[in-house]
Amino acid sequence: MLTICDSHHIPTNRCVTGHRACRTHTGFFLGAGEARRVQHEIIALINRRFRFAWLIGQWARHEGVVKSRKAAFQG
Repeated sequence: MLTICDSHHIPTNRCVTGHRACRTHTGFFLGAGEARRVQHEIIALINRRFRFAWLIGQWARHEGVVKSRKAAFQG
């Protein structure tokens, strides 16, 4: 089964020239919805990167605490 991790795994017609240039058969212009989806994904990506950096810092802090506890018990 295919696991979809982010919007890059969802096929879209962004590579087709002028795909969102005209209205759909319902009469609604979909360009704004596509732009909102892309903007939302950009914000989500930034948040994931910040969280990843925070987790790395927390792990380094945890390793420092463990090392200091080991040194205290051995000394």
